Amino acid sequence: MLQYDVVRSEVLSRLQDMAKSRAWDGEFLDIVDTALNLALSQDRPAENVNHLTRNVMRDARGTIIRAKRNACRSAAARPLPDAARRRVTTAEADGSITAEMVTHDTPEARVLIAETLRELNTFALALGPYGPGCLQDMLGQETVPVSARRRGVSIATVERARRALRKQTRILMEGAA
Repeated sequence: MLQYDVVRSEVLSRLQDMAKSRAWDGEFLDIVDTALNLALSQDRPAENVNHLTRNVMRDARGTIIRAKRNACRSAAARPLPDAARRRVTTAEADGSITAEMVTHDTPEARVLIAETLRELNTFALALGPYGPGCLQDMLGQETVPVSARRRGVSIATVERARRALRKQTRILMEGAA
């Protein structure tokens, strides 16, 4: 019994070291987090540190892949949101909430979106020559490593740029509300 506890604690230590070594990689951190949970399971045999580490990492990757596949499958089964059923809620001065139907795109909404994107692009230019490209990759839902390779900068630089862009977006959205 003591051997199992020592093996599990060593595996947990190794997994935490792995997470520290690649703290910039969100997908890898999800795998390590899942592996940590799997390593804690008493149903899993823990006789060898190397075997248990390899097994929980393999199973964690499979779990993450299966979860993504199931999420895509369940999302495909649901209908797309209907613009005719969208509602905008506003809070009145007395605390009551009013819901209004949004049945179509308005010219005002398009102008607000265009203005927000223009201001974000100006902000991205101030970040450096990689800023507008990082913004485009972010809007195109590119991963951080792909964006870093495409822009010729480090992953940390792309992460900082995205963090700054998100912060600026929050500021712009709070100003518009």
